[in-house]
Amino acid sequence: MRNALHAFQTAVMADPELQRQLGACERHEIFSALAMAVADRLGLTLAQEDLAPRARAVPVEPTPEWPPLEWLPVGFVPSEYGPLVDWAYFGDDALQDSFFEESVQRARSRPFNRVFRRVTRLDDFIDNALPDEAAPLRGLVYHMSRCGSTLVAQMLGALPATLSLSEPGPFDAAIRLAMSRADLAGERGGALLRAMASALGRARRSERHCFFKLDSWHILAFQRIQAALPHVPWVYLFRDPVEVLVSQVRLRGYQTVPELVPSGLYDIGDDVPGPEDLCARILAKHHEAAICALAGPQGMAINYASLPDALADRLAPHFGLSLTRDERAAVARASRRNAKAPEQLFVPDGARKHVDASPAILEAVRCHLAALHGKLEDAENLAS
Repeated sequence: MRNALHAFQTAVMADPELQRQLGACERHEIFSALAMAVADRLGLTLAQEDLAPRARAVPVEPTPEWPPLEWLPVGFVPSEYGPLVDWAYFGDDALQDSFFEESVQRARSRPFNRVFRRVTRLDDFIDNALPDEAAPLRGLVYHMSRCGSTLVAQMLGALPATLSLSEPGPFDAAIRLAMSRADLAGERGGALLRAMASALGRARRSERHCFFKLDSWHILAFQRIQAALPHVPWVYLFRDPVEVLVSQVRLRGYQTVPELVPSGLYDIGDDVPGPEDLCARILAKHHEAAICALAGPQGMAINYASLPDALADRLAPHFGLSLTRDERAAVARASRRNAKAPEQLFVPDGARKHVDASPAILEAVRCHLAALHGKLEDAENLAS
């Protein structure tokens, strides 16, 4: 039976139309019935247990070519060949979730992705990249964290024929890999980032534009990203540091835990009196990197207080977009929703956060963030 399953997998993975038929099934019983019928037409006998749901498809041999257009990378997996790019079938999923990881989880839950898998060796992934399949990457969104970046991603995603990915994990993993391997220190690492951007931005629904909202720590990898994507305009979003720090102290993001980002990025030392000071110092590192980057071309600083109007008036032109009246209306509708819970209306919380700010938060802001915030405001005013 296992030989029949392998033959079935091989046949389906060689036939994009069969992949579309099977990949469209969301319910296991429908997928199982169709798969059994397909196997029968192929002269193969499958057992029901061959198609039983499992946590992830069984390991397979790497294939050098990129899979068909409906597949997107979901991360890297270790192997005897070194890191492998792991793909999943997404079909025509519009990827409109608040975060790309939510789309990945939905894709992984498809019955098809429990039986079928594609992996590609790192060198093959880079060398066989298909940039012509991708919607052009029009802009990158850097941010200090908790400052409206998800809102910006959702507003960009409200535009027609636009793919807006929020914190795509595979791009983060590619950056980490490029930072950790000597053979990826130079142009080869840049080629990896470009290949990953192309793979994530595949125009499965005829998209004409693509945007990435990055993780907040990625501003510390700005030089590496800029070297790989030198012609892509970018923005750095920031917010009243008291409001951001209140949010981080309430619920820490992983980017404020030094052990969870590449080593040596923060270099804060051991004399940190508490979480307020630690988070403030980390956010200060983000600001310092952004201010340095803003001295060069392609960048723009935007304050959370300028949103949502700044998206249509400043950010869209910066990214080469000229919005129609209908597109402005679509962006405005998106701005009224809670970016992280789009089924809910947005409720401003800035005033409440200032009330909740502890003396330790206020002191940490005064020591580490206030002056940098002022410099970013100056940069925004100069550009407007």
